[in-house]
Amino acid sequence: MKTLDPKLIPKMEEKYGPKWWPVQYPEETSKDPFKNLIITVLSQNTSEANCVRAYKGLAAKFDVKPDVLARAKEADIREAIKSGGLYNVKAKRIKELSKAVLEKFRGNLTPILALPKQKARETFMELPGIGPKTADVLLANRHGYSQVFVVDTHMDRIAKRLGLVKPDAKYEEIQLALQSFIPWDKGERVGGLFWLLAKYTCRAQNPKCLECLLIDMCDYGKKTQARRKK
Repeated sequence: MKTLDPKLIPKMEEKYGPKWWPVQYPEETSKDPFKNLIITVLSQNTSEANCVRAYKGLAAKFDVKPDVLARAKEADIREAIKSGGLYNVKAKRIKELSKAVLEKFRGNLTPILALPKQKARETFMELPGIGPKTADVLLANRHGYSQVFVVDTHMDRIAKRLGLVKPDAKYEEIQLALQSFIPWDKGERVGGLFWLLAKYTCRAQNPKCLECLLIDMCDYGKKTQARRKK
């Protein structure tokens, strides 16, 4: 089984440390699970900067609570989050989620976080449009990213290119493979550095394989090297 060589961590820190999350998410979103849910919806298919702008736009117009957003006009939500992109889809989802949180959980998601991790995950996924990834985002603040590793498009791509999983692997299989690959005993920051490597080097288009620190253990990278030598 492949694992990330701890000797590479200082090199990853040197290369990717300066890129460490230049955009700060509002502190309230890490403390309130409903606000965390809303900013997670706003983060889909957009940049971190646009996501934060959209959230601040929403918070400037509304108190970000399920009872408030459930009563709000969808058109007003759309206008408030316009800077984040895909505002038609996201406004509809925010309103639907707000109603569901009121109906299913009386407007309070906090008690769910006190449940055992798997039960909490299943409970969050009862909400409309909430899949494993979003549920894991909500759980990660409580349990830590080493225990609830969120698999986004960057993590999915690099796991498959490294050969940790097969190309048709599903979310949970990729999650387990990455949790085994990353040396969490060196600190959760390693997971963040690995994500930055995936985003900035193992890019979807024109990946920078020849400058990747992991090329010697990467199935995709080795093929790239072989093609270059021909």
